[in-house]
Amino acid sequence: MKYYIVEKHYIGPNPRDVEHIDFNRFEVTTKPPRYEFMGFTPRGWLGTYDNVDLYAHGIYDSLEAAEVAVKALLSGEFRRDPDDDLPQDVLAVYRPGCLPPITDDALIQWLEYMIEVSADDDDEELERQADTMIYELEQEGRGAYRLQMRDALEFLRDSARDD
Repeated sequence: MKYYIVEKHYIGPNPRDVEHIDFNRFEVTTKPPRYEFMGFTPRGWLGTYDNVDLYAHGIYDSLEAAEVAVKALLSGEFRRDPDDDLPQDVLAVYRPGCLPPITDDALIQWLEYMIEVSADDDDEELERQADTMIYELEQEGRGAYRLQMRDALEFLRDSARDD
């Protein structure tokens, strides 16, 4: 049996919405990657379908070798989806980041509940608050990127200034 790696990367207009924020992934599958217009391709771009770029990343003789290759492609922190809800030919799904991301809207709602952002807060204070809130999110098992957190805090500060 041969094993294949297929990368699926969302390129549509709303990458941070609820449906797409955690879409990007690498799948280890037993089905050769193909695109309807190109046929079988062991490596390279397979095409774009429904705002998703598809890439093939090789053929492997064992599941273990394919998983080692996926981990090298991710090169940083990653997580593996639970195996109980995978399509029949997909053996494993890996996603970037050790924690699932949080949407911008959910982050702003959570911050409004958790902290008071003042119109007088300077950039240093926002950075301190960002550090604290990122730690809190990680304790809850949620990930937040520093830039996303900073943008959300600036949004709240600007909203306070407009009031």
